[in-house]
Amino acid sequence: MAREPRISAILLAAGLSKRLGRNKLLLPAGGIPVVRRAALALAESRAAEVIAVVGHEAAAVAAALEGLRLRVVHNPGYAQGQSTSLRAGLAQAAPDAEGFLFALGDQPLLTAEWVDRLIGAFASAPGSTLGAALCHGGRRGNPVLLSASLREELARVEGDEGARKILRRLEQEERLLAVPAEEADLFLDLDTEADHARLREKYAGRE
Repeated sequence: MAREPRISAILLAAGLSKRLGRNKLLLPAGGIPVVRRAALALAESRAAEVIAVVGHEAAAVAAALEGLRLRVVHNPGYAQGQSTSLRAGLAQAAPDAEGFLFALGDQPLLTAEWVDRLIGAFASAPGSTLGAALCHGGRRGNPVLLSASLREELARVEGDEGARKILRRLEQEERLLAVPAEEADLFLDLDTEADHARLREKYAGRE
């Protein structure tokens, strides 16, 4: 059995929700806020620590996360793009972390079981592997897990793309492990009202 790596899970929960026009993280999903559901997948996983990065409507988002196994970090520069939240979380991660798992606050159908599967795949991968990501239908999705050897490079990312350039390079170098996920629902995030309607269908009768 592969040795358990020390993984810092970072939940990106600071965005403006521009496309939806209201804070999607605070919408209900089965009776609790979307962001709390996403955070539960990390808090109940094998991750050594969980850091939630908040920004837009920070107090309300932090309140939605109360009582979970995580630390809340505020990103004052959240309006400048996702990379600022990635860097804010990374700066607070344990110095001895062996990998960083980045997850989205608007992915409420993610489960701890899938987070653990991603961590397990990373732990068992060849030494040349620098990352792992869930994928469906040949397309990479979130969360993604990146080796701590990339920490300095991750700390320099800019703009609203997050770590996409790094991920594309790892794919080209065949150093990013694709972890197949059969359940497309895992990748549901909330960018449109149609996405929200799909989510409400999932929890019909439970809200």
